[in-house]
Amino acid sequence: VAAAFLTEYLNLPWVEGARWFHDTLLDADLAINSMMWQNAGKSGLDQWNFTLLPTSKAQDPDGAYIKQWVPELSRLPTQYIHAPWTAPPEVLASAGVELGRTYPHRITGQQDLGQLRIRNVAAIREVRSLHA
Repeated sequence: VAAAFLTEYLNLPWVEGARWFHDTLLDADLAINSMMWQNAGKSGLDQWNFTLLPTSKAQDPDGAYIKQWVPELSRLPTQYIHAPWTAPPEVLASAGVELGRTYPHRITGQQDLGQLRIRNVAAIREVRSLHA
């Protein structure tokens, strides 16, 4: 999920993720790590042909996991727990959430993640077609 998000949505080179994970993982395996990141970056031998949704709502509909592990958001109503930036200012204030101070702003800004992914995957495919 991390690899897909970084390469498809944030348009970061797969090599950056591979380096960081290799340095950070306690059980890092250079061959496996590199292969998996190449696949995420659409440059490996065994391309992934599925779409990951970078949303937590499908796996944690009531927000229990978020409330346990992200205490900054624990007082938000469930309807906003997965997207606190959509909550009205008064709801954020009553939950003690101040975007940019007590909880970070979105790293993708206000951009639509689906559109970011479509644009980045199209660019990858275009470059690959030039070298086919």
